[in-house]
Amino acid sequence: MNTEQENFRTEMEPSETEKEAAKERVLAEIAELDIGLNLEKHPEILDRLAEIGHHFRDGLDMARVIQTLYGQFRESLGLRDASPKRLMRTAVLHDIGKSGPAGEKTDFHQAVRCLFREPTRPFNPFSQGKPTTVTAFIESQEMPESESIRETLRRNGIDPDRESAIEFWRRHVGWSYDILKNERWDGEAVDDDMITIAGSHHILEGKNPAELNIGNEPQGEDDLELIEMTGLLAAVDKYQAFRHRANLDHAETMRRLRGMFESHPELPDMTKEKFKVVLDILDRSGPELKDCCRTAN
Repeated sequence: MNTEQENFRTEMEPSETEKEAAKERVLAEIAELDIGLNLEKHPEILDRLAEIGHHFRDGLDMARVIQTLYGQFRESLGLRDASPKRLMRTAVLHDIGKSGPAGEKTDFHQAVRCLFREPTRPFNPFSQGKPTTVTAFIESQEMPESESIRETLRRNGIDPDRESAIEFWRRHVGWSYDILKNERWDGEAVDDDMITIAGSHHILEGKNPAELNIGNEPQGEDDLELIEMTGLLAAVDKYQAFRHRANLDHAETMRRLRGMFESHPELPDMTKEKFKVVLDILDRSGPELKDCCRTAN
């Protein structure tokens, strides 16, 4: 590692006191949810959740949405879990890839963290009908580390002048899947289906690291339930994002969610039916969800 890279990592690295405080906040918030996730046994997972900051809090919002609506979801979809806690754990973990790819931390992880920070200035990811580049996003935020970030991305095979910000941000899906898949859960708290669901929350946007097959009719109850729970998490993820990050009201959020779903006429009829059930439950539950997302109107 050269001097410039070392300086970049040093400037971006929080102090040990800040790291410990962030981890304590994560542990406290998960304990408050009471979902059976003991992260003291999984220090890397805890570290990464502490690093992603507001994205972790988005996952908490999603878990609360799931908790609020699970009885209706379970009854209408025929889910077998009597408790929402398993899917709530999945919601808390699903964005962990926003800390960067699996494996040893490098300057690339620091660059990723910069690009997933909450924007300080408005940014339109599309301009004149085309996706806006990573470089344009960096410049719009006037990041003091801008050149170091771009150089770090280039060293890791990403051209910030050509790759769109949207495409870069969606890389986190594969990183989340790899991180959760590589962790030794020992049959405790997190299972393979949960990892598949977490890694498939952008499946309608073409991100499918778990290679979940939603293009054919589900075969058997297990496959059907996996599709149902994936659709549920994907819908709740978008609902939370529209309510919190875009600050849309419930009605406009539902209009956009239905538009996204209707843009995929190729889905099998059974899958369409299950997605529609999820959206219908979300739609009629606006008052119940008012306090689940931090900036919901």
